[in-house]
This record gives sequence, structure tokens and C-alpha cells, in this order.
Amino acid sequence: MTTFLSVDFDSILAARSHDPHSILGPQTNAGRALLRLFRPYASSVSLRVGAGEQLLRRVHPAGFFEWHGELPAAGNRVFSADESGVKIIFHDPYSFPATLTQDDLYLFNSGKLHQTYRSLGAHAMSIDAVDGVRFAVWAPNAGRVSVVGEFNRWDGRVHPMRSHGASGVWELFI
Repeated sequence: MTTFLSVDFDSILAARSHDPHSILGPQTNAGRALLRLFRPYASSVSLRVGAGEQLLRRVHPAGFFEWHGELPAAGNRVFSADESGVKIIFHDPYSFPATLTQDDLYLFNSGKLHQTYRSLGAHAMSIDAVDGVRFAVWAPNAGRVSVVGEFNRWDGRVHPMRSHGASGVWELFI
């Protein structure tokens, strides 16, 4: 069974997506909703729905999973198990909106954002009662920017950041 959206999985697999939020996270089309995740090392993925969990369906052999139905609030809580049985619990980073405002980006681009260190870098914060870190960098000529570390096996495909267009700023909340 194919997904209801025309999806360019290759842009994620090749680590060339400027807008991973258009592919990953909550999506809607013609009144239908889904949650799409990329977990290349997962053998199973489930979503907390109410008091229970519901399995996501693998829709691509490289590790794309989808869940169809009414989506919970932002910060969807997800459970993932890899091939060795290691389980992790996380909040889908693509369920969160951008935290940098258009005003921030305008001031940055015009050279008038005098406290840029408050916008760029890694900053602990809470969004919708979910604690995490907002990563933001200026990389105007980059084809892709990702957050990598042991938590994602140093795989740049797993947590690609959102581009804020001509500003050259990239952002992701994890």
C-alpha cells in the first residue's frame, strides 16, 4: 500500500532535503492526517495515542514509518525498538513548529540582531511542555544541515534541520 502523499523519500535518504518538515512529522491531505517518521535502524515504531500505543506501518524499506488517524497534540511521543531490541522513547522533532520568528530572521539578515547568540547555537528550552534543545546555525551555502551524535548513530539523514530560506539559517528542536 502506498502513502496518500506524493513523497520524495530520496531527498531524505540522500540527505539533501531543505524542508524535512514537508516530508516528516504530521502531514495532512484532503482532510486525512498522518504522522511520518524516518527511523532507519528501527524494527518497530509505535505512537502514544491516549492511554495506549499504536504501531506505525513501515512504508519504505529504508525505514520510513507512518501512522494514519487523528493526531495527538504537538510533540508526539514515539516508542522505537531497533533490531537488537534496544527501546527508546522520544518526541517527534518534526511535530514542533519553528521557534525563530520572521522578525528574528529579518533582523539577522539586516545585521541588526545584536544578540545573535540568543538565536543561534544550542539552547535548552521547552515547547508545549516538552523539554529539549533548539539547534540553530547559519550555513548559507549548505545543501543540508543535520544534528548528529551517538543518539542517532552519527547518521546525518536522521535529524535534518529546516532551512529558513534565503536567511541561511537552519533550525531543529529535539
